[in-house]
Amino acid sequence: MSGGTLEEGLCKAIAFERLPMAPGRIVALGGAPGSGKSLTLAKLAARYALKAQKSEGHLKKPLVLACDHNPGSYAKLASVLTGYDVELVKAYHGIVPTGLDRQDRMTLVDLPGVCIYSRSGMAEMQEIVERTSATLSLVIPAGMDPEETADIADAFYKKGARTLIASRLEQSGRIGGIVTAAACGLTLTYGSFSSSITAGFTHLTPQILAKRLLILPT
Repeated sequence: MSGGTLEEGLCKAIAFERLPMAPGRIVALGGAPGSGKSLTLAKLAARYALKAQKSEGHLKKPLVLACDHNPGSYAKLASVLTGYDVELVKAYHGIVPTGLDRQDRMTLVDLPGVCIYSRSGMAEMQEIVERTSATLSLVIPAGMDPEETADIADAFYKKGARTLIASRLEQSGRIGGIVTAAACGLTLTYGSFSSSITAGFTHLTPQILAKRLLILPT
């Protein structure tokens, strides 16, 4: 990244873009267990729900498909989304209930946490993505070893992921793993800076990421 500003270097190394959030779009969030993907999904759903409320009926409330069958996953999502106009539906293993209205709605899919070295786990994740007709996006938490994030990003890229969301940026001073993951071909979209569902969530830009690399959270 030498020979220019840090922002310019980041633009050369990785791509920045907004996550596609629009009626008719289906986005599945995946990642390792404990990566913060469920909270990230809840933040996206809450933001879109508030946008739908302000649209005066032009947008339908978002739909969340809870595909993580692990104990407590559905209850956790239901708890954090309490008070928001979001339809939360159990769709374990990607099996969507019949008769569910999915037309012209923004749909988010909460995938089970998966270890990339588990063939069965990765196969199950891919099957859910295919059953729900979703676009796959990866959630990577700050603080991970860069080589590990590169392995995860590469594995998800091979499964069709093209976008990346950075989570838990408030919990670690080291975020080089986020840059490394994005440099594997994933477009960096949002960053989460808080455990609150309503705060600390923003579209990442080269300027924001450069500032975060240079200044530790307080």
